[in-house]
Amino acid sequence: MALYDLSREVLEQVRQAADIVAVVGEQVSLRKAGKDFVGLCPFHGERTPSFYVSPEKGTFYCFGCRKGGSVFDFVMETQHLSFPEAVELLAKRFGVPLPAATAERRRRDDLAQQINRALEAAQAFFLSRVSHDRPRAFLESRGIPLVQAQELGLGFAPPGWRELLEHLQRQGFSEQVLKAAGLVVQGEQGRLWDRFRDRVTIPIRNFRGELLAFGGRALGEAQPKYLNSPETPVFSKSTVLFGGPKAAQAMAQAGEVILVEGYFDCLSLQLAGFPHTVATLGTALSDHHVRDLSRRVQRVFLCYDGDAAGRRATQAALGVLLAADLEVRVVVLPEASDPDLFIRQQGPKAFSQLLAQALGPAEFLLQQAGDSLAARRKLLPKALEIIESCPNPVRRYVLMEELARGAGVPVDQVAPFTVPKTTQAGEEPRIPPGELALLRGLLLDTPLERRPQLLNRIPVEELQHPLCRQVMEFLQSLEVSGTPLEISALSTHINEREARRLVAALEYEAPPTSEEGLERILRELWERQRKRQLAALSQEIRRAQAEQNREALARALAEMQALMRQAGDPH
Repeated sequence: MALYDLSREVLEQVRQAADIVAVVGEQVSLRKAGKDFVGLCPFHGERTPSFYVSPEKGTFYCFGCRKGGSVFDFVMETQHLSFPEAVELLAKRFGVPLPAATAERRRRDDLAQQINRALEAAQAFFLSRVSHDRPRAFLESRGIPLVQAQELGLGFAPPGWRELLEHLQRQGFSEQVLKAAGLVVQGEQGRLWDRFRDRVTIPIRNFRGELLAFGGRALGEAQPKYLNSPETPVFSKSTVLFGGPKAAQAMAQAGEVILVEGYFDCLSLQLAGFPHTVATLGTALSDHHVRDLSRRVQRVFLCYDGDAAGRRATQAALGVLLAADLEVRVVVLPEASDPDLFIRQQGPKAFSQLLAQALGPAEFLLQQAGDSLAARRKLLPKALEIIESCPNPVRRYVLMEELARGAGVPVDQVAPFTVPKTTQAGEEPRIPPGELALLRGLLLDTPLERRPQLLNRIPVEELQHPLCRQVMEFLQSLEVSGTPLEISALSTHINEREARRLVAALEYEAPPTSEEGLERILRELWERQRKRQLAALSQEIRRAQAEQNREALARALAEMQALMRQAGDPH
């Protein structure tokens, strides 16, 4: 938890002190290339350098994998740290003293620390009871002897209703902290009970090894069979991958990960000699999961259950993983099997063979459709929709070609099968070229002293892409405060990571914008603004006519006439 004030002023001090060339140079061999430095990208394999560092702007950017951002982003990506942790590391490295956090921040951090202590105390309680006969017998039936269970941190929550609660209260933990930690639940009469009862407990830790929550597997007939901690101030199921502490080093060494669904799938594979395995805690693969994986590996082996539900989950996960430009292979299990059952019945050697025979995305999708060309053609639109999520044009074309070939359709006739691409909830649309050129022209191609004047001529509300609007709004706040409109200043003012990546990419991905090009883009934006205002005035006129409001009608008509006469720059 951050214990320091990380205001923009403090972040700016750290950014100015942190030498991005020195920081990147610790992990990448850089050579001077004009005003920039260039080297092999640390985020993906390549033989020709496409990774650029700009000391002038304080940014990095890779043409190959399109990762980019500030010195904070580089440290977050390479050392798998949160933003506050990256700031604290750089401040310490470059000798910048950080002021203490506010009282409110300290209060939130104090609660989180109390929750963490309560969770660790609960873990000690559960662990001390895993040697009892029933949990021990259950785990041995799953191929996990007691010694290994203890090494994994597996425990047992006894069947009593208040055993953990009373144990932790004797240690001084308050009811408020135990409820916040998700360890107890409150009944209708207001009385507290243990959340986990008569269950084998599984500690859920993040990649740094911090205990966040528990999973519980029922030993009796209790439902649900698997129970997770609820959402808490330190735990969100959609952001955590189970098995991370053991998998982290193995993932880094292998450059790949085996992704499964359940706790015991993950534990069984790790114990069988596949330490680079993580699980999604039984929930759908989220964008947050994939961002975490993409910072650590280049290849993902999807190994979900072999039943129909597992195959559907695999298809859904394929689209999310391809959208992150990860290489994906699908491990196909027998229909009635899951990774845990397969490894116990068939052994590690058989699973290694399955990994070697893993299917590519297109091959898997074709297999799901069946052997007949008619069935495959029927599936083609849905399969193409999944493949279309891949942003890499070369990989996307190869996969589409494989689909077309498997369905017996000429690749040049695949387009009619494609489903029009719609923006999913939470997904950013592609940036219009004109808006990208406008950003480039403002921040790079226009002299510094003329940038405020140009910024004031831009109708920011007419920009269609949210990231572009966000960057422009931050530039407006910089201009009001008198801060120079430079890319280097934006890294401490923009909270959205993708917006920082966009700014870092401008010099490399967008061609120079001429003064004439800027004027043409501005004219298009002004015309869009004028049409929107005319439409609003038309509605106002109709409303004034309906209400017989002569004063409002005269005012709206006068404004409309003025707008219709207006041409060019409204400023």
